[in-house]
Amino acid sequence: MMERLFPEELLNSTPAEKSNYFKMLTVSHPAFEEAYNDLLDRIYRGTENSIILVYGPTGAGKSTLIKKVKEKIIKDNLSVLDKDKGLIPYLAVESVPPDSGSFDWKDFYYRALIEANEQLIDYKILLENKNMDKKVKDENRSALRRSLENVLIYRKPKAFIIDEAQHITMTISGRNLRNQVNILKSLGNITKVPIILTGTYDLLAYRDLNGQTIRRGTDIELRRYQANNQSDIESFINVLLAFQKHLPLELEPNLIDYWDYFYSRTIGCVGILKDWLYLTLQSSLRANPLTKTLELTDFKRYELSSERCMKLLTEASYGESKLKVSDAADLELYQKLGLVQIEQENEVTVDENVKKRNKSNKKGRPVGQRKPKRDQVGNTMADAQ
Repeated sequence: MMERLFPEELLNSTPAEKSNYFKMLTVSHPAFEEAYNDLLDRIYRGTENSIILVYGPTGAGKSTLIKKVKEKIIKDNLSVLDKDKGLIPYLAVESVPPDSGSFDWKDFYYRALIEANEQLIDYKILLENKNMDKKVKDENRSALRRSLENVLIYRKPKAFIIDEAQHITMTISGRNLRNQVNILKSLGNITKVPIILTGTYDLLAYRDLNGQTIRRGTDIELRRYQANNQSDIESFINVLLAFQKHLPLELEPNLIDYWDYFYSRTIGCVGILKDWLYLTLQSSLRANPLTKTLELTDFKRYELSSERCMKLLTEASYGESKLKVSDAADLELYQKLGLVQIEQENEVTVDENVKKRNKSNKKGRPVGQRKPKRDQVGNTMADAQ
């Protein structure tokens, strides 16, 4: 068996210190590492006005992913930030769902300026283009929008991160949704700062709305581990074992012998698993500071019900299904591009279509095959002329 992975001195710590250690713990795993490396690569090496979508099921660990990316950006830019105190490594804000109707952009701009520690937000003014000498007190969102643009331009964050961004897609009409997309697209164009939208699979509605967002947008999925994939199951068990080794208790609990139970109550989402283990540890230590280990019955007290897990699974499966590209979709693309012809409503593959075109040649010969004839040999230069 592996050694325990937490600092040994924690065994003599207070229940609060033990709980906080586990709360702050991050366990690396393949799905997380893939998304983490991909996101950093898009931030540093993507186009300046790109829009990056980071999505996945509830509880997959998106918040932890963004937290680690923020830490990495700060670490990578410490020397630059030390030289210019006016710069910020990133700007991050959480979008709030609208009380009614469409997304409230004025409130969004206001919250973003607060996160940037902008001064005198309530007194922002807008210079009118027609009369640059006239300063007008602007109470609508235009002044706040302009201020946010200036923050992104002059304070040069590496990324503008919008968490729970699926709330931006909440609108009462398709036309308004296209307008939401255009607002973000314009913000990226003007500021040249990559915009990262994190949220659930509802963000796919934003991605597929028009050609501009498809061209400029890039996708990163922080996925759950699926039971029909042996590699995924092995990864999930390894994550569970790592958490087991990090639980700061005198006796190591036995979790991996019941991995299927833990999988069923988390639907393969590491974020849900971590929260569940933390809640069980914290509550058990609070009830009994001398707790030496945890039993399966302790975890059952705080498990998600089967009904709630079914709802989570339904939502996750629906989002995952929207990412799958079917053979029919591939065929439809080829058809609309004119690469495949449909005859009498029969589906024809690309290879079959090529064969049919070859057979339809005038003399029944495949394309590129010459008519049989005797070739001349020994031509002189004069004959060739």
